[in-house]
Amino acid sequence: MSTWEGRVEDFDLLTGQARFGGDLRVEGALWLEFVRSPVARATIAAIDRTAAEALDGVVGVFTADDLELITQPSVEGITPTEISRPPLAQESVAYVGEAVAAVVASCEAIAADACEMVEVDYEPLPPLSNLASATDENAPLLHARHGSNVVLTVPSGNPAAVRSSLEQAEVAVTLSQHYPRVACSPIEGIAGLVVPHGDRVLVHINSQVPALTHDELANTLALPDDRISVVIPPIGGGFGGKCWGENGLFAVAAQLARHLSRPLRLVQSRPENLLSMQARDQDQSITLAADQSGTVTALVAEVSADVGGYAGMGAFEPLQTQRLLPGPYRIDQVAVTASAVMTNTAPTGPYRGPGRAEAIGLLERAMDNLARALDLDPAELRRRNLLRHEDFPRQTPGELVMDEADHLGALEQALTEIGYPSLREEQAARRASEDHRLLGIGLSCWADFTGRHEPCQPASARVTDDGRIEVDAGTAPIGQGMQTVVTRLAAETLGLDPAHIEAATPDTGRFRSALGSFGSRSASLAGSSAVQVAEQLLDQLKKQAADLLEAAVDDIELHSDATLGVRGTPSASIALTDLAGTEATAAFDQGQPTFSGGTHVAVVEIDTETGNVDLIRHVAVTDCGRVLSEMQASGQVQGGAVQGIAVALFEEMRYDADANPLTVSLADYLVPAASDVPPVETHFIETPTDRNPLGAKGVAESGAIAAPPAVQNAIVDALSHLGVTHIDMPCTPERIWQALRAATERQ
Repeated sequence: MSTWEGRVEDFDLLTGQARFGGDLRVEGALWLEFVRSPVARATIAAIDRTAAEALDGVVGVFTADDLELITQPSVEGITPTEISRPPLAQESVAYVGEAVAAVVASCEAIAADACEMVEVDYEPLPPLSNLASATDENAPLLHARHGSNVVLTVPSGNPAAVRSSLEQAEVAVTLSQHYPRVACSPIEGIAGLVVPHGDRVLVHINSQVPALTHDELANTLALPDDRISVVIPPIGGGFGGKCWGENGLFAVAAQLARHLSRPLRLVQSRPENLLSMQARDQDQSITLAADQSGTVTALVAEVSADVGGYAGMGAFEPLQTQRLLPGPYRIDQVAVTASAVMTNTAPTGPYRGPGRAEAIGLLERAMDNLARALDLDPAELRRRNLLRHEDFPRQTPGELVMDEADHLGALEQALTEIGYPSLREEQAARRASEDHRLLGIGLSCWADFTGRHEPCQPASARVTDDGRIEVDAGTAPIGQGMQTVVTRLAAETLGLDPAHIEAATPDTGRFRSALGSFGSRSASLAGSSAVQVAEQLLDQLKKQAADLLEAAVDDIELHSDATLGVRGTPSASIALTDLAGTEATAAFDQGQPTFSGGTHVAVVEIDTETGNVDLIRHVAVTDCGRVLSEMQASGQVQGGAVQGIAVALFEEMRYDADANPLTVSLADYLVPAASDVPPVETHFIETPTDRNPLGAKGVAESGAIAAPPAVQNAIVDALSHLGVTHIDMPCTPERIWQALRAATERQ
């Protein structure tokens, strides 16, 4: 485990020198604002912009017909153009908050006033507010050209073999639940600045995926690839939402900046961000079969995702759920059907652990129910079914090959750290004394594939004019500390002080292959690529120095003071400044993803008189391969766990029967405060992978994946002796009180 201390990016962040997307300004910049639909489903009969354009300070009001933008398929091969979200609405709207027209003005306040003055004549249509209404045989089609509200239905596994196992099962349990729709809710929404330069356009945008954003914008604008550059500033939180969301609105900004020959600023408001950056939302069912000894023999599941008014990256997420099951368990017979359905809610996209959080959430709730059916302790059932050393490498039903993680070791350490036997004794004592403050203990064992998407990571390095080494590993600065990782790894590889290394800001004009940060891939893939490109650069520097110093290449050394010299000859040396401009490129290809794993344990107290929940402890034991920086890895686990705890207890994007959003501010959408969660206790086990030279695996999404079912299971565990068998997330006091009342009535 590395002993790195401190982060190189923190000084700028803490002193306010870092310039986020909303901070970017240039002289003469105009403000871009959007008129948004107040109805969930309607045709657009007319747009009257006369009054708005007459307002002093308004430069213009623009619709889709004015811009000639080309709608792109959201996910190539999965979501065709006719069901992909256009940059601006064309003839109809499919959800509340859809951008209908663009207003350009001299400042934010005038642009907002002008948006209120644009009159849009909507002809409302019956909305589809949920999966049931969208899949009804008489449901209207949201996008007639597609011919169905169903985007995809994909079966997997061997249904016949699974059916046979279920028929022969000694014990079987079935569970149905809804995994709630949530908002990514980063501290900063989509924001940036577009600057035209002659026939080129420079787009400063806080996107997690520079290269993909470059592709999308160039194709939408029908611009040659070399006439656009995407530059990524420091990002105030990404969590997957800035891989997609409303990044496409920057195509509108770029087109207008080119048309007006003026820079444009675009900054989402909090309501706009909540309305546009949503995720999860699955109806789920699962059946587990087992023998009397507690060995799970088969799993069959169906998951259906509500992907909103257009099929974006959210349509891909149920396939992620399908691929991850059966998680960390040795279950050979698995069949999962995944589907994605459009409704008149906001389009969904990725959010920390997309699809995989839903998989572990479903699986771990079912494991608890199976433990109760077998009269086994939940920890013991998991102990009997977790994958072990001899099971690896393991082919998954999702056609991936798992590398080893110490799943059993993580479970045992988590139980030790939490004091599991003592907690069970305290729980029994409270129940016996009829204490209205009940104790619940919840487990969540998890596995996750990391670095699966774009497993090949390019990088570049060069010597700058002042003799520093600039390394561009293409990662987006979303707060995860990759500037530190790249700097430290390059410095260690080269034998230089980190002060001589600079981790470059992603800029597709300079480095077109800047893939970004997503899918728990940055440290393992970009880190490995940074090491490789540093090695390539060192080889080139040694060759050049050997020529200049008339020495053998093998005798050249790079010294810690940024000079190259001849071994054993101190007087023969040259400075890196003499080799300025030397460049190298590399591309690390991992091939298969790595698989991290671990166990979370949550402990809750529930007041049965009010339904109030207090999460009093949360322990996370994680095996993410070699830990490059324990401080940064702990921060990733803790941040993800808090987001997962929020899903279990507080957060849900809710809609009424007319598909009107009900949670459009932080007064209604309950993001937890620091006082709402206990310290997340983090511990690590290291099982290095052989799939990259660092031995590292992804860790950033683990907390968001594992924490929700741990908390949910703890709540049900606290109330199970009273007849409560399930509570959907978020487990609010109201839902808990209702579950207790229903259980009492059944008795």
